Amino acid sequence: MKKYHKSVLGVLWTMLNPLLTMLVLVMVFSLLFSRSVPNFPLYLITGKLLFNFNSDATTVAMHSITKNSGIIRKIYIPKYMFCISDLSVSFINLLFAFVPLFGVVLYTKAPITWLWLLIPGVLCLQLMFTLGLALILAAYSVFYRDLVHLYGIFSTLWWYLTPIFYPMEIIDPKYLFLWELNPMVHYITLFRSLVYSSVIPPARSMIIGLIYSVLMLLLGSIIFNEKQDKFFLYI
Repeated sequence: MKKYHKSVLGVLWTMLNPLLTMLVLVMVFSLLFSRSVPNFPLYLITGKLLFNFNSDATTVAMHSITKNSGIIRKIYIPKYMFCISDLSVSFINLLFAFVPLFGVVLYTKAPITWLWLLIPGVLCLQLMFTLGLALILAAYSVFYRDLVHLYGIFSTLWWYLTPIFYPMEIIDPKYLFLWELNPMVHYITLFRSLVYSSVIPPARSMIIGLIYSVLMLLLGSIIFNEKQDKFFLYI
């Protein structure tokens, strides 16, 4: 993968990055939440994996059209393929990140149940949502280059508004509906139900997650299709 070209560890960084980041966050936040969140390392990494995939994939996708402008001008290739290509790389990185996740599961002696067989379904929902968002960002970033910088700020805010390192229980019930508007809350809830809690995922999160995935993919496809004919004027 190009981002790891000439690095000593190469693709191993796809596994070391989430693990090392998790260790730092565990040291920082374990004093605050370790008592209220059993097996805090597993709780943390299950949230980080999905959020990092969504953040990395959408950030990279914002450059997918502009960085391939030379190819787009010379030959005809369906432009959405560049987004899918970048998204595929991020998804492969996510799969590699399951290695440290499995290591945390073994280290903390968390149970591995038949519910793990449902993980591909959750990943499919996440993939649909992320692809839809990536298409929207890729399309608009061609016309508005500052969007890349604004999205970086938004991603940081999104991180703190997602229960990755803190439990949902600390949120005031009267503001809980704001967190439930966050699509990542539902995907992480589904994923944690299978890996962390070893329970059947809540039907509410399954339904809301499916609705978000379908709507975002549909919206992304429509917007990208409408904007792609004007890319030539701006790349």
